[in-house]
Amino acid sequence: MNREGQVIVSEEEESPMPMGDKELVARARTGDQAASEALVRRYQEKAYTIAYNMCFGDSEEAKEITQEAFLRAFRSLKSFRGKSSFYTWFYRILVTTCLDWRRRQSRWKRIFSFWRREQREKAPSKEGYEEYPEPQEHSNPMTALNNKQLAQEIRKAIQSLPERQRIAFQLKVLNGMRIHEIAQIMGAAEGTVKSHLFRATHFLRDALQEWVQP
Repeated sequence: MNREGQVIVSEEEESPMPMGDKELVARARTGDQAASEALVRRYQEKAYTIAYNMCFGDSEEAKEITQEAFLRAFRSLKSFRGKSSFYTWFYRILVTTCLDWRRRQSRWKRIFSFWRREQREKAPSKEGYEEYPEPQEHSNPMTALNNKQLAQEIRKAIQSLPERQRIAFQLKVLNGMRIHEIAQIMGAAEGTVKSHLFRATHFLRDALQEWVQP
């Protein structure tokens, strides 16, 4: 209050400090919708990026996976004991959701592979036609073609990695996570994560050696 008797609102009162994960989780457990929404806003972008990379650039699938992971997390919130950070616990659920999605996709591909093969055989022949990459303004056609081929080779090589090597590589290289974070998410020792990364890196280097400039 100043000399004129007016109440002065401090900057801290105008802009309260955001709540930490621990308090938000405690409130979300009681059904506080605002707390749940705050957790989603805090981790949604990072979660989407992880899902996007793990499903190899399919934005729609990444959105569905991210949403499903949040739903799983909030349904299981009472099981969160706080032994690790919330985001580590949540990202572990996210990675599991991504892996479940990949397994479902693989299962459906096997089921419909015969049907797709028949459809291709019935489709009109494209013999005599050439496929070109979509033209882009000011782009060199050969550069665009090479970039597209390289992206396909990288994707194929990453998909060829054993599951845990692939997860470690994607979380570290594509999502910029630290070794100890990846270890917590994967439920593995840091040394094991480093081993996965070492093997994945050497495999990818060998698989893509023809693209490496001499």
